[in-house]
Amino acid sequence: MEDKFLQRQSRNKGNNVMYRNPNLLELAKDSPCLLNFSPKCLRDDGSTTVAAHSNQMIHGKGRAIKASDAMTVWACYLCHTELDQGNLTKQKKAKIFDEAWYRQVGAWHEIADNPTIKPWRREAAKEALKHLGVRDGK
Repeated sequence: MEDKFLQRQSRNKGNNVMYRNPNLLELAKDSPCLLNFSPKCLRDDGSTTVAAHSNQMIHGKGRAIKASDAMTVWACYLCHTELDQGNLTKQKKAKIFDEAWYRQVGAWHEIADNPTIKPWRREAAKEALKHLGVRDGK
């Protein structure tokens, strides 16, 4: 079953410009893995965590084109490898990614709402949430 919210939020807004936010990708460094895909997931280690882009066409993925930066999930090296190169079906991988993406949006909300976090981090999270239409940008 396809997730209508994810489909609606990831569309290209008709301007052919993919959403890119380098600071949003930088937030992944030293963060816990939210993908939790691999049985050997490094979980809270954070030493290998990166922002793993969706591999779903509905999120903007294409041949040699990454999906929108707003369609990323913090993933350790092992989980990211499993997502991109593992043996599960595309449907199963999409389900796992989509579930993790909701956790990711929650993490961005926590960052955006925490006044003790560095301003650039808060702003990156706020911009992503605003882009997704789940926050008014305040």
